[in-house]
Amino acid sequence: MARKSRKPGRTPGQAPEAARGERIWNAALYVRLSVEDNGRDSDSIENQTRLLEAYAAERPGLRRAALFVDNGYTGTDFQRPGYVRMMESVKRGEIDCIVVKDLSRLGRDYIATSQFIERLCPLLGLRFIAVNDGLDTLTMTGEGRLSASLSNIINDYYARDISRKVTTALHARMERGEFVANYAPYGYERDPEDRSRLAVCAETAPVVRQIFAWRAEGGSYMGICRRLNAAGVPSPGEARLARGIGTRGRKPETILWNRHVLTEMLANPVYIGRLVQRKQSRCLYAGIPAHVTEEAERFVTQDAHPPIVDEALFARVQALNGAQRQRAKAGAGRYAHLPAANNIYGRRLVCARCGRAMKLHRSFSKDRDRAYFMFKCPTYAEHGAAGCRDVKIRKAELDAAVLESIRAQLAAFARLRTQAEERSAPPVPARRAAETRLRDVRAQLSALYAALKEGDVSKDAYERQRETLSGELRALEAQMKTPERAALEAEPAMPDGPGWEAVLARFADEGEVSAGMVEALVERMELQEDGTLSIRFRFRDALEALRGADGGGAA
Repeated sequence: MARKSRKPGRTPGQAPEAARGERIWNAALYVRLSVEDNGRDSDSIENQTRLLEAYAAERPGLRRAALFVDNGYTGTDFQRPGYVRMMESVKRGEIDCIVVKDLSRLGRDYIATSQFIERLCPLLGLRFIAVNDGLDTLTMTGEGRLSASLSNIINDYYARDISRKVTTALHARMERGEFVANYAPYGYERDPEDRSRLAVCAETAPVVRQIFAWRAEGGSYMGICRRLNAAGVPSPGEARLARGIGTRGRKPETILWNRHVLTEMLANPVYIGRLVQRKQSRCLYAGIPAHVTEEAERFVTQDAHPPIVDEALFARVQALNGAQRQRAKAGAGRYAHLPAANNIYGRRLVCARCGRAMKLHRSFSKDRDRAYFMFKCPTYAEHGAAGCRDVKIRKAELDAAVLESIRAQLAAFARLRTQAEERSAPPVPARRAAETRLRDVRAQLSALYAALKEGDVSKDAYERQRETLSGELRALEAQMKTPERAALEAEPAMPDGPGWEAVLARFADEGEVSAGMVEALVERMELQEDGTLSIRFRFRDALEALRGADGGGAA
């Protein structure tokens, strides 16, 4: 089967190389502004864009192909929408050069940024330019690499220093009873006279009171949701969307009331004037990941703002919620003798229509002697056709389909690797002769260096002989490493896991799909209403590299 070229910079529609033979690079201009950068004019989105546009325009070898912007995203996290979209363009071959104002715009994590420059750029054939740092991977020397490493360390230290200062300031504000979250809870708004305090919202507070009243009367979560959605009452998410708050990365679509929103609202003491903050926490400078805090770690302020419901109504609702939880717990015990099942796919398995993670449901036979498991779209389960479609699949069918796809993926790797290794192995006599000569040259280089140290040869003579021997050494190493073998050895590894060779060895003989197998091999799974399942695997680039080495044969 014929295959299109995957060489960087030669995508369809690309401008031809310059008349003088200079390569034309398809450049992505990347701009990032975090919260801590706000107020510094030199780092504004507009100024960064202007600088990069001018830089690209002055260089005939750069063709401005795209602009990617992340506004309000920290440099310590690489899961930014603009950055992710840019790297997808790189993987598709649309971009082969990235230009940023300085290294801190790419990221402030020393390890991740260094790996990007030292490993990812060579692997993808990607050129990286940091304008103000004078860094260009196309011409970077050893001194430049050292400078880049020092800049990365400084940026990482800066991010941790900012984290320490921000954390200290936030804790001080919480202790004073100031509201520090990004947006006010539903039913409240920020007090226009004191933005650190909450004020009752005349528009949404009556809805909160009605919800508590319905619940106190025995209304179910889903019953209340249906009443609110039928009446067209905007949900908290919809209300924020209308005001342009908390919409980062969201599509402009209707957001319905759901059980999760009501569960949180009906248990939140904010509605009786009690402010509880730091329910979740993370600390960059101390290396503490995001986690739910213990009660003792939280900041609680009594009478921090006017209440929306009285304490007696709030207490009745809490008692009803607790009783319902106890009944549900007791009811679950009736099926304790039947098997349970873990959702090994987690957030990787989503409804292709609404994008929400599919949920695993357990049902039982009439005689309570058998359990059945099915993945269902949670939006449809909560809202019916008003929210989504009846997207579902039996767990057994899904497991079988995923296992079959994974086996096909592993078989393709194994077959292509074997074919590439067979082609890459030179004739045995020639290989043995090359190996012998390689050992001799390395020994001569060692002896030459020892002679220099002993004063037996001059420095000039040493340099001339070393250059000759080094050239022969490189030629021999190239002879031993054919393009196919080089492609195999350069295969990419997952960010936090083993390469595909180790994965192949680990799961080649697995008889059933497992959580470890899904974690290692699967990026995302989408289920359509008609039962069609699409799977996006990890190591796509490695598999394509092997296919390319195989001359384009189908897997």
